[in-house]
Amino acid sequence: MDSARRVLKVLLLFTGKSAELSVEEIARSVGISTPSAYRFLSLLREMDMVEESGRGGYVLSPRMLLLARSAEQTFPVSTLVRPLVERLSRSTGEAALVIRRVGDFATCAEMSQPEHTVRLSFEPGHIMSLHRGAGPKVLLAAMGEVWARGYFGRLRPPPPEAERETVLSELPGITDHGWARSESEVDEGVWAVAAPIVVAGKVLAAVSVAGPQFRIDEKRGEDIMRQVVAGAAELSDSLSTWRL
Repeated sequence: MDSARRVLKVLLLFTGKSAELSVEEIARSVGISTPSAYRFLSLLREMDMVEESGRGGYVLSPRMLLLARSAEQTFPVSTLVRPLVERLSRSTGEAALVIRRVGDFATCAEMSQPEHTVRLSFEPGHIMSLHRGAGPKVLLAAMGEVWARGYFGRLRPPPPEAERETVLSELPGITDHGWARSESEVDEGVWAVAAPIVVAGKVLAAVSVAGPQFRIDEKRGEDIMRQVVAGAAELSDSLSTWRL
C-alpha cells in the first residue's frame, strides 16, 4: 500500500505549473530515493501514463487526456460549474473556486480570478492539504471525525498536535453552519470562505471565494459568505437535476 500511495503521489506531481519533471525533482518532492523514483516512473511508463520528454524529464502521456475527459463527464465543469464561479468572481470582485477532494488531498476543479486580485496557491489541478483553508476544511468536515483522525494519522510529516486538535474541534461547527472561513491558512494575508456542494446527502465539492484580508472587512465578508452559500445551494440543486 505504501508503494502504491507513492506511485500515485508521483502522478499527482504533474500539474499545469509542473508539466515536466526530472527524476531528481520527483524523488525530492515525494521523499524517496532516486532509484525508487526511476522504479515508479518505469511502472507509470509501462501503464502508458507518463513518457520521456526528450529533454531529460518526464511528462504525462496523451492517454491521461482520456481520464481527464472521464472526470469532466462526472463533474460537468463547462455547463454548470464554470458559469457559477465566473458570476461569483464578478459579483464579489475576488477569486472564486470549486474545490474537490481526491483521496487525502484537495484539488481545484475550476477557478475564475479577476486581474487585480492576489495570486493564490490554488490553481486548477493543484494539490493541497485538507486541513488548511476554508474549502479543504469543508471537504474534511464532510468526511466525519473518524475519517479526519485517520487522515491526520496518515500525513507525513504529521502536523503539530495543537494544529490537529484545533482543526478537529472546528469541524463540527463547519458542518452545523454549512460554511467555513479562514485567514492566512494557505496563503499569507488571504481571507476565504467556502460552502459545500451537496447532492443526495453527499458533499461532492466546495465553492469558495478568496481575496486579500486588507480589503475584506466584516460587513463585506458577511456579504461574500451569503453569496457563496447561495451559490453552493444553487449548484447543488443544478447537479441534483443533472444527475437525474
